[in-house]
Parts: sequence; C-alpha cells; structure tokens
Amino acid sequence: MIKQIIRKLFIETSDDKLQKLSKGGAKVGKKIIIYDPKSVVIDNSRPWLLSIGSYTKITHGVIILTHDYSLSVLRRVYGEWIGEGAETVIGENCFIGVNSVLLMGTQLGNNVIVGAGSVVHGKFPDNVVIAGNPAKIICTLEEHYNNRKKKTTHEAIMCAKKYHERFGRWPKPSEMNGFKFLFTPREKEVVNEYGIKFECNGDETDEVIEQFYNSKPVWENYEAFLKAVGQKEED
Repeated sequence: MIKQIIRKLFIETSDDKLQKLSKGGAKVGKKIIIYDPKSVVIDNSRPWLLSIGSYTKITHGVIILTHDYSLSVLRRVYGEWIGEGAETVIGENCFIGVNSVLLMGTQLGNNVIVGAGSVVHGKFPDNVVIAGNPAKIICTLEEHYNNRKKKTTHEAIMCAKKYHERFGRWPKPSEMNGFKFLFTPREKEVVNEYGIKFECNGDETDEVIEQFYNSKPVWENYEAFLKAVGQKEED
C-alpha cells in the first residue's frame, strides 16, 4: 500500500505528462499512450507549438522537440540571436518507435508509423511508414499492412511452437496475445471460453469488438490452429 502511494506521488504517468503539456497550450487528443513516460522527453519550453493527435502511441526513449538551441553556436560566432522555434505536429493514430527523435518543425500526417531509432524532420503525408536518419518514407501503410498479413500466420505458428518448447505445453488461446483473433470463432460463447479480452491500449473497445465480429478467422478454431502448428515447419 505504501509503495503504491509513493508511486502515485513521485512517478509521472502518461496522463500526467499529457495534462502538463495541455495546460501549457499543447493540442492533445484523446487516448494517447506514452509508454514509460520517465524515458520520454517532450519539449515543454514552448508547448503551444506542439500538437499530438488522438490514438497516438509514443514508445520508450522518444524525444519530441519544438525548439533547437544550437543557435547558441551562431550567437557566439555572429553576435546575434537567431530565432529557434517551430510548430511540431503529430497526426492521429501515429506510432513513434523506440528512441526516435522528432526535431522541431516536424509534421506527421495521420496513420504514420515511425521506425525505431529514426531522426525525423520535415513534412510527411498520411498513411506512410518512415524510418532512418534522416527519416524517409520506406513504404505506404497499405504496403506495410499487406506485408504484415503475409507474415502473421507464420509468426503465430512460430510463437506457439516456441511456447511449447519453453514450457512443455501448448499455450491457451488467451496466451497467444495479438494472434488470438486468427483462430477465435466469431461466437460469443467461444470468445468467453477462450478467455478473449478486447481491451486495447489507446483504442476504442467498441470498435475493436465490432470489427472482430465483422471479420473471419484464418483458422476455424483453436484446435484447427494447433493442427496447423503440428503440420507446418518453420522457415
């Protein structure tokens, strides 16, 4: 109990960080998630120059800037102050990968994925995946989606095999995490039997449920999936 109270008093949460930015004038959407807020640096020198769209996820070690104090070098050489501040915008439903840096003036459209370790500057459109230093567009969101679709069944099979290898038993349906939708029948009774939960960080649960029941599984049920696991070899 004491430890929990101390955590609440001294550990900054995702909501704490976002509320502080909002009070300083930043435009902050809903259901934004900052994973490990302690490791994330968001420039608060000019928060009114920052916008973060709804459903965006900001991962460990990310740095987001609205200013650049390298002007201090120019000041010492040329004897004058040069302005340093620009609007930094992150659109809705973006994912900022681990240890990425968004420099001042960066503008990301909606549905943008930023690869881990990227250094981002400039303006990027909606529905793209960017990565690198300096970050560049590496594919469209649709291309990334199609690529992930091709790989996901193989990865699900590999995941189940590795679980069996480590623990000496096959995982329960609920232990397959993000792969659970591949083999869960769209029937409420089976959903309950499999212990499936629909809560997703930074998302709308009602939408997740609706989309689930409007889709079709890859495998008829979990037994069919385990049969595929036994028949398919890893690449």
